[in-house]
Order: sequence, then structure tokens, then C-alpha cells
Amino acid sequence: MQALDVERRAAGSQVVDLCDVCQAMWFDPMESPQLSPKATLELFRAIHAARPETRRALPRHMTCPRCDTPLAETQDLQHTTRFSYYRCVRGHGRLTPFFQFLREKNFIRPIPREELERLKSLVKVVRCSSCGAPIDLATSTACEFCRAPIAILDPEAASRAVRELTATDAATTTAPPMDDAARAAAGVMAAAQFQRALAREQAQRTDGFAVDLIEVGLAALAAALMRH
Repeated sequence: MQALDVERRAAGSQVVDLCDVCQAMWFDPMESPQLSPKATLELFRAIHAARPETRRALPRHMTCPRCDTPLAETQDLQHTTRFSYYRCVRGHGRLTPFFQFLREKNFIRPIPREELERLKSLVKVVRCSSCGAPIDLATSTACEFCRAPIAILDPEAASRAVRELTATDAATTTAPPMDDAARAAAGVMAAAQFQRALAREQAQRTDGFAVDLIEVGLAALAAALMRH
């Protein structure tokens, strides 16, 4: 695993361990809730950069790297978003797949039907963000293997995160709330960035593989971060 030193919400720093090939990260106890907005975006950059040629599926049975006891698959809830991870039953920490981390931080949302219809005009096959299987948009609205719905990176959530990072008062960890007009403008801009990134990805596809909507969204977010 790659050790990444990131900022804590209160003070100081913490180390998060990432595995590019397994597309997962290890948090010691209570580390994920303590991430600052800046640290969260640093992890987004790391997830975007972690695009191995081949991905290794997580094994059915995994053990804690601290005590070697079996990890237990756990369902959790953050606000109204459900996500999962694999926790050490002795409390040493948890292994969180990248996709589930993005769900936990409310950066991923299911794609509504009307948006799915627009997406069909741009791409034909997308990759399931949960298990990696191809989804033919002409015949399916969810993965036929794991039944996960088609999901995308939420453009408005991405805009909020960028705004938190670039808040004028560096001493605060959150930015002042947006008014409705600013929120709408940020959402339109982020959505446009996503559409451009999706068009570029589709134009470059000569290998016949499915498009990963989460990776495209991360590319759009990374492009936005380069301007801040």
C-alpha cells in the first residue's frame, strides 16, 4: 500500500494507506470522519491518479493488517447515503473501496432516468462502478451482476468541495453557504465540465471497453482543481 499523509479536520495530520490495484484504502479508527475538506480532495486526486491497467478484485475473505483477524463487511449510513466497508472486529480500522469512499463523502449519486436518456446519446456501454462489469445502456439501467444502479460523480457536490478548498478564509474548514443563484451556477459549470470530459473519453475510446462514469467525473474534478 501507498502511505498518504493528509490533514485532519481539527489539527495535525494522519496517514491513509491506499492500494491502487485493489482500488481500496485503509483507515485507522475514526480517521475517515476526521478528514479535512482539503484532505478529502487530496484523496480524490489520489483515486483519480490510481488507474492501473488491470484491477484486482477484493478477495472474499480478508484479514486486518494490524491483528490478522477476519474483516467483517459492514453497512453504514452517512446522512441519507448508504455505503459499505470491511472493518476489523477488534476495532483496528477499516478497509474502504474507492467507490464506497466516494459514496460516503456524498460525491456519488444514482443517475435519474431523464439524465440517463441524455447519456445514451453520448455513450453506449458504461462500466459498473461497484463491480466493474459492463452495462449496456440500451437494455439496462443497473448492473446485471451486482444489481448496483448506474451512478455518476455529482457535479454540484464536486463544486462545493472545490469551493471549500479555495475558501478565502484559510483558517476555516468550511466555506460560507452558497445562495441559490451561486449554487445553480456552480452546478451548471460542473455539469458542463463533466460533459466535456465524457466527450473526450468517448472520442479517445478505440479499445472497445466500457466508459467508467466515476473516472470521467474525477477527471472533470481534477481539471477544475488545476484552476484553483
